Amino acid sequence: MKKAYRFIIIFLFFILSCSSLSFYFYCKRTFVYNSIEIAFSRFLMLMLFNFFFFSFIFLLNFEYYKRVFKYVLLFMVLTWVFIYVTALIPSSRLFWSFWEIITLISFSMIAPGLIVYIVYDIKKITAKFEAATILGKYHLHEGFVGIIFLIIGFFLLGLRSSLLFLSHPYYRRSSLILLFVQILSFIFLYLGSFFFFRDWRDIIHLKFIEIKSNSENNLQPAQTSVFNHITKEDLNFFKIPKLIIYPLGMLLTIFSVNMVIYGTDFLPYQIFNIADESVIQLGYLICVIAGGLIGIDWYRIFKIFYPEFYERIEKEITRIKHKRL
Repeated sequence: MKKAYRFIIIFLFFILSCSSLSFYFYCKRTFVYNSIEIAFSRFLMLMLFNFFFFSFIFLLNFEYYKRVFKYVLLFMVLTWVFIYVTALIPSSRLFWSFWEIITLISFSMIAPGLIVYIVYDIKKITAKFEAATILGKYHLHEGFVGIIFLIIGFFLLGLRSSLLFLSHPYYRRSSLILLFVQILSFIFLYLGSFFFFRDWRDIIHLKFIEIKSNSENNLQPAQTSVFNHITKEDLNFFKIPKLIIYPLGMLLTIFSVNMVIYGTDFLPYQIFNIADESVIQLGYLICVIAGGLIGIDWYRIFKIFYPEFYERIEKEITRIKHKRL
């Protein structure tokens, strides 16, 4: 796609996002608190901003996206910590409008950021776990790492429930400890599901831990990556599903992130008739499903982001198949 077309698409998403933001603040000034109009305008605004930042990762250089995300997130965290530590509660409507915009931008970048992290670092991730050993010779399969991550994620969910039980409802959303636990539980569940389903064939065959020979242990991580050392046993790992499911995984990622962060502020109780905690729990469930869909269809996403590297892998796979014949 030409650069001009890319910028036109991004510009259109930008106009729509800004329009939805203006419409949301208009509804806040016009309608009573928790009205259907405010709830709908908030939902529309959150979805459009998420789509806007998703257009970044497909249409712009990833380095730009990562740089902006880093600075905006750092500013938001520092502001949050400052308000929390100093117990400063500014009464200015302008301040809280500004804070709401910063929070909106930061949280809207999380869902596409997760996708970008998985795809952009997939070579490093694969090499890391391919070379991961216990006691020098026991290699952990990626699916087994996914199981460990899922266990940690569900443990953190239990810890979150305990914190909710102990915390006063007024402080739940503003508690840094609770926020930290929620973020970690989401990340472990999402990545755990991704690793589990990306390596689901080995899980079915109960391949959890493999004993590496001394010669294999002496290889460098870059050499042990399956991308640089493909064998006939790896062919199933690079199969592309017949159905294109990664768009659904990305959409569910957006929904799960916003459901966990916003609760009924994302899926309004007035419209969906679902309690706040039920929305959050459903968000965690969808998070696991989304990570799994991305894990199953990871190679098709990899093809989009790394076409040249994909061609090299396909040539190696073709060579192995012809060798078998």
